[in-house]
Amino acid sequence: MTPAEFDGWFAGLFEREAFRLELLDCYDSPAARERVQRFMAGEREGQPARAFWDGLLAEARRAGKSMSRVHVVSEPLTNYLRWELDYYRGSVAAGEDIRIIPRARAAGLDLPGFDFWLFDGRAAAVMVYDERGAWLHSEIVTDLGFVAACCHWRDVAMHHATELGTYMAGSEAV
Repeated sequence: MTPAEFDGWFAGLFEREAFRLELLDCYDSPAARERVQRFMAGEREGQPARAFWDGLLAEARRAGKSMSRVHVVSEPLTNYLRWELDYYRGSVAAGEDIRIIPRARAAGLDLPGFDFWLFDGRAAAVMVYDERGAWLHSEIVTDLGFVAACCHWRDVAMHHATELGTYMAGSEAV
């Protein structure tokens, strides 16, 4: 599934909950590079830049759905991660549960080596990126064994992660 197809189908892929595991220190695109550059120059994200994601979060909340994610990050944080964690603040304000695990702490957790979305514990979308972190496509997987593994990884990651606000308040890396 292409990124555009995935974005178009996203809201319909789950009825109750969606969880995301993120492992990259940079998700590359021309738009992301521009946004990081503006952030490093002291500009903050405006509503137009947040409109798509905030709209998905609002729609999910209205439908009684929950969304959460854990991002495993390297420290010290890259400029990209500084921007992304700042962006996440708006997502948390809009209702997403976002948590962080420093990569050194995640090393012994036996998490997978790939990003995924988990939908209602019934299906997973494996996110495929190139070596620079550009999103190539997603593969929807419904195999019960694989989905059960994703549920396990979600539970481990959520248990060991720190809520975004707590991480940002206590981290020297931010």
